[in-house]
Amino acid sequence: MDSRNDVLATAAVLAAATISHFSGFNLDGYMGVVVALFILASGVKLVMETSDPLLGTAPKTELVKSIYTKILSYEGILGIHDLTVHSYGPGRHFASVHCEVSAGEDIMVSHDLIDNIERDFMEELGIHLVIHLDPVDIDDERTNALRAQVTSLVREISPRLNIHDFRVVWGVTHSNLIFDIEVPFDFEQTDSQLEEIVIARIRALDSSYNAVITVDHDYVPREDAGKDRD
Repeated sequence: MDSRNDVLATAAVLAAATISHFSGFNLDGYMGVVVALFILASGVKLVMETSDPLLGTAPKTELVKSIYTKILSYEGILGIHDLTVHSYGPGRHFASVHCEVSAGEDIMVSHDLIDNIERDFMEELGIHLVIHLDPVDIDDERTNALRAQVTSLVREISPRLNIHDFRVVWGVTHSNLIFDIEVPFDFEQTDSQLEEIVIARIRALDSSYNAVITVDHDYVPREDAGKDRD
């Protein structure tokens, strides 16, 4: 861009000098203003284009979709959430994500799976990926049935909502249902309003259920990028 600007500015000066020579009309002042404005506009544009990646830009939907699709293609990955992508220019992508795996699986096997995914992303996509492992109990039928109920009632509020990290601490007088709700960044309700609605609906299932909710905001344009296990 800098070289192009030099060529255009020099061409403008030569054109003004040529016209002035043959016409006798001095264009130096006018052409100087035009060149100055052109350089100023190019400089502002260059600063904006350079600073945006440094300050952080939203990842493209295609990139987010490819990350979700690729991770979910690995056998043993049950769901993913909390994806964060940082872009610092071409070939400089850094990402982190939480991946759900079976709590019954050997930890060495799960760790090896995560290592393989991180290495594949670096070699195939040039993305520095860091994965946080989230063990999920998928063998308890009572917990699975309750997870399905909670997922259904949350999505009745809005199909844009998802839950993850669902677990239950069963008790005699009451049971704690602990989970995160994944909320789009442009969701119409506040966190407190959403929590009140979900807690009320869970209490309607059973008055002994005590919901412990963490509202987790999704800051990437996910759309139909991937489906959680829930």
